[in-house]
Amino acid sequence: MAVMALFAILLVPLGTLLGPVVALFLIGSMVTVLAARRLPKLTAFFQAFRSNDFFWTFATRALVTLGIFSILPFMELYFRDVVRSKSAGAASSLWLLAVIAGAVIPSIVGGILSDRTGRRKLFVYLSSGLQAAVVSVLLFGLIRSLTVLYVLGILYGIGYGAYYAVDWALACDVLPDRERAAGRDMALWHVAFTLPQVLAPAILAGFLHYLNEPGHQLIGVASGNDLGFRFIFGSAALWFILGTVMVSRIRGVR
Repeated sequence: MAVMALFAILLVPLGTLLGPVVALFLIGSMVTVLAARRLPKLTAFFQAFRSNDFFWTFATRALVTLGIFSILPFMELYFRDVVRSKSAGAASSLWLLAVIAGAVIPSIVGGILSDRTGRRKLFVYLSSGLQAAVVSVLLFGLIRSLTVLYVLGILYGIGYGAYYAVDWALACDVLPDRERAAGRDMALWHVAFTLPQVLAPAILAGFLHYLNEPGHQLIGVASGNDLGFRFIFGSAALWFILGTVMVSRIRGVR
């Protein structure tokens, strides 16, 4: 699981840059699947949700992924509009490298410690809490110092890596039918990773643009003054916090 987590950490940030290519691939895959002669019944595909532990694991992953992808796609804009960096693309790329650098060791060590202790939920608590703390600093501070932002990127990466260290292991532990439907249920569980990647940027981009433009309001607060960035950071913090709440509902895993 630690090796899988490491690959996830290295490749997921690249996905933010290769999104259009991946989207075309997925569309082609969907056409191929839909053209097949026999398709499993839709109700059978969702059978795993009858297991409470699986449902809460799915919800946890969906919320944490929403938190992650409420931030990653917009960091270049943050460096451009808030930090006023003359090379926002390069600065955001360095921030992603800081995230990856912070994530590599926790993804390996976290997986090993999780296996030895048998504790899965603890690592979700710690990782989501750390990520929520980092985005809360961005929310209330709107940090403009490159050095501080890169340090925050490393801290964010530590939480990011620790989460992926146990992400797959947690899912494997709660599969309702490992003998006959492991592949189907893992496919369903993976929707909790792919769907938020599409929804978070698509929805939050509109809010970011709307709230950064003067002349609008959100719950009585005037737009402008980078309110859009505060909104997306606040959203990310909320998703991470809710993810820790959801994982507490899982009963069959420590």
